[in-house]
Amino acid sequence: MASAVQTWLRPRVLDEPFQLVIELPRVYAAAHQRGDQNDLIQLAGVVGTLGGALAPVTQRRSVFPRDWKGTLDADAFIERIKQRLDSTEHLRVELPAAHDLHHNVWDAIGIGLHALGRLAPLRVFPR
Repeated sequence: MASAVQTWLRPRVLDEPFQLVIELPRVYAAAHQRGDQNDLIQLAGVVGTLGGALAPVTQRRSVFPRDWKGTLDADAFIERIKQRLDSTEHLRVELPAAHDLHHNVWDAIGIGLHALGRLAPLRVFPR
């Protein structure tokens, strides 16, 4: 999987240096978990391989889900992410064929927007 990600990423970033921001998964008590927690172990292996293998990475940092997305409902948060993209960026989003995997793409974009400081709630001040 790490090799496939490198193959996909190389033509998109070429040799430009970039920052790698990784979401650290949280493991919850059995009563609060969703999905198979063993998937997180496989994911950590892929992320670890990528973190060490991607050559043009200049900085690596990690965030927890709560750090970047808080406790907002997942569907509402995807809408916030979409609102933060301009039309050109939105056209570049590549969603997988399987609809149930779309949230992974939006999460990755959300983590990137968070790292760039573009995801904070918009504040409106009365005059």
